[in-house]
Amino acid sequence: MKKIGPLLLVALLALADGGCSYVTKSGRQQAAYARYIRHSSYNRMKLQRKLSSSPKIRPPKMESEPTVATSTGPESVTTSADSAVSQN
Repeated sequence: MKKIGPLLLVALLALADGGCSYVTKSGRQQAAYARYIRHSSYNRMKLQRKLSSSPKIRPPKMESEPTVATSTGPESVTTSADSAVSQN
């Protein structure tokens, strides 16, 4: 029981001293900023893991050379529309 007395006295002096960072306004701000940084870092790491594990989109491979359609001359819109109507 005698050992608890000095320990309790030291604990009370430490708390009354103002050494606890939550007592001052700047201490609370620093603690809040540290929590914000921890939270942001955790979310950034979580997002990076999610993006790195997602499948990558690859461009489609061309099986053959692209073909270019060539015609003998320019074709007017009315001519192609008239031929489509006459075929029906």
